[in-house]
Amino acid sequence: GVGVPGGVGGGTAYAPAALFYVAVPDVDAALRKAESMGGKYVMGPAARPDGKLVVGQFLDIEGNLVGVAGPK
Repeated sequence: GVGVPGGVGGGTAYAPAALFYVAVPDVDAALRKAESMGGKYVMGPAARPDGKLVVGQFLDIEGNLVGVAGPK
């Protein structure tokens, strides 16, 4: 199937957290929409080195970290 690649990261230097990514058609637009609805920008859009995937992150209104991913 088609999906967003995943991985495990962090380590002892980071606070425990769960992060999920939602597939979107336009990462920049999704980040702007999240901000307009009260979310807080964290990072992105950032492209993978191969240029095939763009990601971003924001905090929702309850402080949960949410990732968005989509095509370049």
